Amino acid sequence: TIPEEQNIPIQSKLKKEKLSFYPSEFLYAESEGNYVIFHLFREGKEVKETIRNSISNLEQQLSEFPYLVRTHRAFIINIKQVTQKEGNASGYQLTLKNTEAKLPVSRKRAKPFETLFDRFHD
Repeated sequence: TIPEEQNIPIQSKLKKEKLSFYPSEFLYAESEGNYVIFHLFREGKEVKETIRNSISNLEQQLSEFPYLVRTHRAFIINIKQVTQKEGNASGYQLTLKNTEAKLPVSRKRAKPFETLFDRFHD
């Protein structure tokens, strides 16, 4: 982890569930019904953590991190982890470091994604 990084605490809809991580560990989060599955990179491997929450609520909790971006109704990704984007303005498929998953960027979110992508990848 990077020394000046702060841990991000995530609030769950269930009081006793807690999750926190460093921004650099966060690969992506995916909405699954009433749950959000976090894909984190810890100790050299991808780790999944599930908490009861909505992706919209999570998006608000992560709003101070401009590079943790909602790319689709079901996904929030760490734009700094993107190694490849395929597609065009009608939507992208993203490849991230440290995970096999291919992640979508919906048409509606393609433009704002472009802008941010360029900002974090020069």
